Amino acid sequence: MAYVSIFFRVPPKFPSSFPISQAPFVPYLARRASSASASASSSQTHSTTLSKSLQQENYEAIIGIETHVQLSTLTKAFCSCPYHYGSVPNTHICPVCMGLPGCLPVLNSKVIEFAVKLGLALNCKLSLRSKFDRKQYFYPDLPKGYQISQFDVPIASHGYLDVDLPVEFGGGHRRFGITRVHMEEDAGKLIHAASGGYSQ
Repeated sequence: MAYVSIFFRVPPKFPSSFPISQAPFVPYLARRASSASASASSSQTHSTTLSKSLQQENYEAIIGIETHVQLSTLTKAFCSCPYHYGSVPNTHICPVCMGLPGCLPVLNSKVIEFAVKLGLALNCKLSLRSKFDRKQYFYPDLPKGYQISQFDVPIASHGYLDVDLPVEFGGGHRRFGITRVHMEEDAGKLIHAASGGYSQ
């Protein structure tokens, strides 16, 4: 199975009338200190100073979202094994899937095609040269001990997506920055049955 990951940032803007003490992006300890000082008469000065210092800061929430897109390819991303959802476990595997020494992966050309199309649709800058990285980790659903992914040279980066906002959110247009689009293999699937003492 092949995946394309999209990373983008969502910086929501709150209206200036939004109470800074109730804003979700104000640090928890600051809100806690502000509410505690309001109930104690000896801390009124501290509360006023804290409120002024918070109002003087220009806070902005930056929310990063990582989206995985499953690609409709007939074979896996880095070998010629067929991909069939719901197949019997361990039937569509090869030495590349198992990470056996000396086995070199071969990238599915359809994966590149989908990734490039997505990069263009998201107004990204396409990389004329790209590479893959070996991300070392061990999960039960990836027993070969590493994942083939992209890190410092993704296939596409620095894009944007324009969205028309509803009237209740002020209307107009909003541009969301796309940090990167990269290709990677998906991990295997584990099924934990309600009955029985094992997973498959």
